[in-house]
Amino acid sequence: MPSKGSQFDLLRHGQVDGPAALYGTTDVELSAQGWHSVRHQVSQLKRPQQLICSPLKRCRLFAQTLAQEWQLPLHIEPGLREFDFGLLDGIPFDQLNEHWPHLAAFGQNPFVHHLPQAETLADFNQRIANCWQKLTEKFAKQHNLVICHGGVIRQILAQLLPVKWQEPDWYSQLQVPYASLSRITIADYEEAKPVIQFIAKPASNEAL
Repeated sequence: MPSKGSQFDLLRHGQVDGPAALYGTTDVELSAQGWHSVRHQVSQLKRPQQLICSPLKRCRLFAQTLAQEWQLPLHIEPGLREFDFGLLDGIPFDQLNEHWPHLAAFGQNPFVHHLPQAETLADFNQRIANCWQKLTEKFAKQHNLVICHGGVIRQILAQLLPVKWQEPDWYSQLQVPYASLSRITIADYEEAKPVIQFIAKPASNEAL
């Protein structure tokens, strides 16, 4: 981390305890494997100064446990919740037969094709942009561990990279696996631009 600068480690939650589905705002918990993988990932990190997390259980329960073990402040940020998939949120894929045309269209172009009663991609992008600005201002000059979701991490990265977040390739070609870690640093000088150190590093034995 740059001297007196900011560091944001973005940790995606681990595997969830449930059948294959679109898990957005559905409040599922982590599986045993999910707990193991995020614990392994954070065991390789230098201890942060601040923990920040989504309010959803798959992030919050682990963050609360970590905050207690490490004796660190925990900030629960509602803006970090995952994309809301509407009527299809949390429904197992094998029960979505009648909705496959919606899913197919959404997968091909999520900016244009909206799922029934779901958040729009534009609204999601704006929510995360606002949240990211808030976090970088509120937690500047600190080392922060942010426990959140794959969709959230993609949208944060989209704020910093010269990409077209409206394009479907941004979602199909960028994988953010369970328990992976991405790191962003911001130097401590006026007009400093965020620097992406790495994206979606898996939970492994490699040193960070």
